[in-house]
Amino acid sequence: MALQTMTVAEAIALYLKKKGVEHVYGVPGVAILPLYDAIRELTDIQSYVVRHEQTAAFMADSYSRATGKVGVCAATSGPGGTNFITGLYGAYMDSVPMIAFTGQVATHLIGTQSFQEVPVTEIARPVCKEVYLMNDAATAVQRFHEAWETATTGKKGPVLIDLCVDVQKTEVEVDLDAFVSVQEQLPQATDEDIAKTIELLKEAKKPVLISGGGVNLANATAELKELAETLQIPVVTSVMGIDTFPNDHPLFAGRMGTMLNTPLGNKTILEADLVINLGGRFGDRSIGNFEEFKQNTKIIHVNLDKKQIGKYLETEVAVVADVKSYMVKLAATIKDLTKDVAAAALEIKQLDLTEERNRLARKTDFDNDLIKPQRALRELREFLDRDAFVSHDCGISQIWSCQLFETYVPRSYLITGGAGTMGWGLGAAMAAKLAFPKRQSVNIVGDGSLGMSLQDLATAAKFNIPIIVFVMNNSLLGLIRQQQNWWYDERRISTDLIYTNELCENGDRGIDFVKTAEGMGVRGELVTDWREIKPALARAVELGKPYLIEVIVDPAAECGFSPNGRLSTVDYSVN
Repeated sequence: MALQTMTVAEAIALYLKKKGVEHVYGVPGVAILPLYDAIRELTDIQSYVVRHEQTAAFMADSYSRATGKVGVCAATSGPGGTNFITGLYGAYMDSVPMIAFTGQVATHLIGTQSFQEVPVTEIARPVCKEVYLMNDAATAVQRFHEAWETATTGKKGPVLIDLCVDVQKTEVEVDLDAFVSVQEQLPQATDEDIAKTIELLKEAKKPVLISGGGVNLANATAELKELAETLQIPVVTSVMGIDTFPNDHPLFAGRMGTMLNTPLGNKTILEADLVINLGGRFGDRSIGNFEEFKQNTKIIHVNLDKKQIGKYLETEVAVVADVKSYMVKLAATIKDLTKDVAAAALEIKQLDLTEERNRLARKTDFDNDLIKPQRALRELREFLDRDAFVSHDCGISQIWSCQLFETYVPRSYLITGGAGTMGWGLGAAMAAKLAFPKRQSVNIVGDGSLGMSLQDLATAAKFNIPIIVFVMNNSLLGLIRQQQNWWYDERRISTDLIYTNELCENGDRGIDFVKTAEGMGVRGELVTDWREIKPALARAVELGKPYLIEVIVDPAAECGFSPNGRLSTVDYSVN
């Protein structure tokens, strides 16, 4: 492509098309209309209008998590841009690459407090990898190329691009072929890194691999499986690595954490004398009390981001490298070593954790009149395909799922780890379904979180996105109620969502989610007996349209997690 004359908005739209962008999620407004118009006129990118800009950011974030590509959202100036902030924050915490466009007032109006002017780049800067104010047409396209590279290289993350409306309309001469993405050269694991690792493996009696979110970000789940099978040592996942290793694999020990854990996962970590953390952060909810975790354990930490290594724990071996390169090199070296068993001094025995994992598994086969959340999730998991997407919001429904819901396919378990956002999962489920129309997509959500995203059931209806919204309704902010019960002597305030709805015959549950969904064009049904969960799911799948299933669960049900931030004090008898 030679030099061509076009507007900045047109150049950006064509750049997006060239990069393979499929969707843009958002709400248009005057200040961003030039870009929307260019996308319509010059590309086949599908535009999805949502009912709240926050949902658009959640959708772009989730599209990235599910596909490994770059999600894109766009909103107008002022409140349109500020409504993106929570979504940008969630992507930033979990290193998710996405591009958020906001419109901005004309350049000569900046700083005058004109209508819908806001310094959104300054507001968003702490929760973005980078922000760009595009107030110069001559450099706008070059800077957009830099923004794309910033989002997608190194430690990935969200980028906000604030486009002045007059800049969008300005004509420039541009050759889009001149903006070439150079193949990124990530830091590689060294021979010294591998040698140090092998020395510690030789000394270790109970080594463990921790799989973090970086394994998904590096598209390295196949390499993780090969390494684990080569070493024959257990794999424990962090919350962001939940779907990086098949949960029915013989070497899967479980999940670790003070809340989002499984019994064998925590047991395995606590007994380990060597931990190899692959692409994780050693976050506070993963390892709990730092002194307890490190007491008798040596640590090898592999992370692309140097700042994450040693942030919380002293490490014996720090590997600042692409986690895929480390796993490939280590597995190959181990295979070479073990050809000569006598020389290797590294004992490798076949390991199968299936029996112990099943023995320690949490109880789920409750047959109570009031549906236990554990039973609801068991019925859901047994019904769904192995590769189904499940998205989550923060709250007790998320905790139950992290403790009980098995995953088998990478990038299928959609969750915000660092931000813990209520209202996130509905947009996430829609974006995953749009990206992979043939796969099932379910939002596991509590009634409190659904109240923060409910308006976008209309988005599912408008675009006929056949997701299933699986509402576990206890008419509470359940996680906070449990903490009030445990730590505040049952002094309950502002966690009860029950009220008498005189217009609906649904007891005192307040919102009738089925009728509300139907009012937006989404079919739904109420389930009060666990035996009806699978039939309801079957009807939803057969219909092939967006569907809401409101499952009334026991409001007294509590989940076991650490009362004092220590991995060793999780009470698994609490149900």
